[in-house]
Amino acid sequence: MESKVYPSTALVPAIIELSIPDVYSPKSWVCQTHFWPLHSELTPERAFDVLRQGLSRTISEIPALAGIAVRGPKNDPRDIAIEIKEDGCVDFAYEDFSAKDGIPSYAELKQAGFPLTNLIETFSQSITLTPISEGAPMLLVKLNVLQGGLAMAFGFNHLLTDATAMAEVERLWSLHTADVSSGRQQTYRAKDANKMDVELRKRFSVPTSDAAEFENPHWTIFPTEHSQLHLAPRPISKSFFEKTKSERLPQVDGSTSVKGDPETVKWCHWYFSPESLVALKKDASGPDPVKWISTMNAMVGLFWSRLSSIRQKSRDGVSSSLCLFPMNMRSRFDPPVGSDFIGNLVDVVFTVSPLQELEDDALGLQVAAYSARSAVKGWSSEAWNSWLAMAVNLPAEQAICPNPLPLLQTHNLGFNDYSNLQSNTLDWGSDLGHIDVTRYMKPAASLAKCATAVIVHPRLRDGGLAVATTNTDSMCKALEQDHVFSRYGKLVCSYV
Repeated sequence: MESKVYPSTALVPAIIELSIPDVYSPKSWVCQTHFWPLHSELTPERAFDVLRQGLSRTISEIPALAGIAVRGPKNDPRDIAIEIKEDGCVDFAYEDFSAKDGIPSYAELKQAGFPLTNLIETFSQSITLTPISEGAPMLLVKLNVLQGGLAMAFGFNHLLTDATAMAEVERLWSLHTADVSSGRQQTYRAKDANKMDVELRKRFSVPTSDAAEFENPHWTIFPTEHSQLHLAPRPISKSFFEKTKSERLPQVDGSTSVKGDPETVKWCHWYFSPESLVALKKDASGPDPVKWISTMNAMVGLFWSRLSSIRQKSRDGVSSSLCLFPMNMRSRFDPPVGSDFIGNLVDVVFTVSPLQELEDDALGLQVAAYSARSAVKGWSSEAWNSWLAMAVNLPAEQAICPNPLPLLQTHNLGFNDYSNLQSNTLDWGSDLGHIDVTRYMKPAASLAKCATAVIVHPRLRDGGLAVATTNTDSMCKALEQDHVFSRYGKLVCSYV
């Protein structure tokens, strides 16, 4: 089947200059897989057709989706752009696994909780498993046909989109796909939206004149070539990428198992019901109304405190633990930036707590949750503006980035919150309807010997939350049996 999806209206060639937050974004793909069941009136061919047409209309509203990453004319690593050519398109592959040995049926996957065991590479477009380089597209999609269902894997180039921008693209795509199914055609994005995106990128590339000196112990100046600012000049094969990473990463802290034995790291998926989330928030807040805790800070608190309690690293002389998480800045500026902005506006927030307090069964949850709350509350646009000034004014051979070493220590925690995305509640129209579930696609092995990664998935239709963590079997079992954690989260599945 034809894989190239062109916009429904002609593209105007253009160069989109990226902002400083864009070019400093991780040079990686953000990948998801949506699962739909097939029904008597929906064939895989029909699903592919309506999704392609919906995507075609979406590209017309956001032409950057058909662009590629290029270097600008300046001899500066910060000069990165998206080039839109007249024949720009998005590659949307199609592969039928419905009769292939070794590929589970949709019913089998659903019964097991949708584990992606040995399926991440199979379902993905291979480029999305490697770092972003010059010439990389902005979006890649693949529709995988299973016996009884569909798995649509898509990867967004982080240079163009953060999680909020991804959500906006997905929202528009679902609306257009629904229109295709019903025989309608309409526009959803404001006429001047792309022009406004350009202005916002300029706004967030120029620091204000009163910027103070940037001081943050969690950020470090790196040689640009070895930083997340660096855009590789050519694609890197997955095997070369994994080999280079294993050679360069220091052996900091062993594995993520309970006893330190070299176990395989897996994704463990947990379910939190609406009722358990209410209880978790109440327990994390405690009796003091001044220390009110949000659901997400409570979630940080739960994983951070219980993983610390299970590991008991303070007995090995480790005094503190660090938690870091990306934070959407859109609503925190004056004037605020709308959720329809297609670009990156994320800062990284850090918080540190004493391990002995985190390990305390009675106090750990509240200590961890309040530490996360304080870190978010303490964020300021002035401090971010100081970072921007440094990022703009450093010489080309230097870049200011988060220090990655804490993420190579297993007593720390990396937290990502996608709960505000609408993936599980979007209606893709009369042909497809709602997805059954979505899964993020990063191979767990890429996070071995690292701090535990916690990824909160888009909120479920029942109001609950699905959360994925990188753990070994022993750590997963310890969490499942933990007398505090088990009050709230239930294990759904685990997979490599």
